Amino acid sequence: MAQLEPTRLVKCTYQDCAQSFPTLKSMKSHKKHSEHDYCDKCDEDFDSYDDLAQHKAFRPDMHNKACRVCGEEFKSTSGLRRHIEMNHRIDQKLPCIGCEQSFDRASLMVEHLEFGHCNVITSDQFMGHIVHKHLVTELLNGGPSYDRFMQKISKFEGTQDFDEEGGGVSVTTDLFESNGTEDARAVPFEAIKPKIEHEDVVDPGPYPPLPSLTAGLASLSMNSTDENTHRGWLPKASEHLFPDACPSPPPSVFSIDRHDEQMNKDHGINILKTRFWDPLSGDWNPERFFNSIISKYFCPFPCEQVFDKVGDMNNHILTTHRIKRMKCPSCLKYFNTVTALMCHCESRGSRCTINKAYDFNIFLDKITGGFLSVDEKTRPDHLHNPTVWIRNMENKEIEQYTPPTASYLQYTSSKPVDWKEPKKVAAQIGRGDAFEYNGQLSKW
Repeated sequence: MAQLEPTRLVKCTYQDCAQSFPTLKSMKSHKKHSEHDYCDKCDEDFDSYDDLAQHKAFRPDMHNKACRVCGEEFKSTSGLRRHIEMNHRIDQKLPCIGCEQSFDRASLMVEHLEFGHCNVITSDQFMGHIVHKHLVTELLNGGPSYDRFMQKISKFEGTQDFDEEGGGVSVTTDLFESNGTEDARAVPFEAIKPKIEHEDVVDPGPYPPLPSLTAGLASLSMNSTDENTHRGWLPKASEHLFPDACPSPPPSVFSIDRHDEQMNKDHGINILKTRFWDPLSGDWNPERFFNSIISKYFCPFPCEQVFDKVGDMNNHILTTHRIKRMKCPSCLKYFNTVTALMCHCESRGSRCTINKAYDFNIFLDKITGGFLSVDEKTRPDHLHNPTVWIRNMENKEIEQYTPPTASYLQYTSSKPVDWKEPKKVAAQIGRGDAFEYNGQLSKW
């Protein structure tokens, strides 16, 4: 028959633990090396591991700089933040604007678009948005590229004068002052008069009086044979003449596409929203880049290539101006895919500091074609950051202490400026409903 062990002197103080030990030291060692949420430096028990980690974060006098997530201690704030960035990432919620599939990393979403995994946005369309961003950025920087582009698309290029400043003749120059003589001024000039044969003017007599504006419609006659009587249209006369006619329709709802089309007619193309350079886009018009003087087509990109046929220019745009690799502006490394560059930007533990640059959002918008944006925010577990009173171990005084906070990069799905909503046509397939993409499929 088994015998019961005698109860020892010291029982474990942790809740729901029935073990006992012969000495206090052995009991504390038990709590330290077991699964109990116990702080051995402060000799305190906690209900959960999160409470223990929060305790360490707000007691720098005993635990230095402690992580609020795992409780690991560090001697410096920079070491603590680097640990959080590398080991405690916050999952993103990035929906694809095409198929609405969600991703927890920005690089996974870029891979989804770049390698054609989306059933709405093709890989060529994704690369086309990136090419558009690079071209528009170069044009908006100003300089010779923008000036030359405006010359290419100008319909009045032949009438524009591109002489250098100071050349030509001023319109206010007095032509007679150059010869130094006054003889030319003394010559009388008479205006040329047209030769008109004399015709007899016949007096038609007084005009008949005009009808009164308040006259009724009864005086109107559609079959009147009196040629000397002239009648005019009175207000709302059409309602009496055509009582069964349908009223004029009200103005249509405001349409952004119609507004943009009218603005393009009045002020020219909008290089931000239109794919003016894409031969496979509905915005493409090769005649915009045709030079009637030399009878050749100019490439819309700043490469100064000319072509005799539109097909040659289209093939040149689709092959030569495709972005084949990208470079990180911080560490100057080259990457063959956008996904590889995006993984490089997301790696917070790398030596490159591109993701800490002040204009990282602009760079991200450029390399992803406008499909991603980023904003630096405080971690959700660091939003509650109260100030506590602690004792300074050096001077033994009570001081206020606020734990350091850590931030993270919050990526957001966005629509490019030149994005056009795909046209969806309902189709019955089997027993379920589906939508088939019927928009313009561009190879860019």
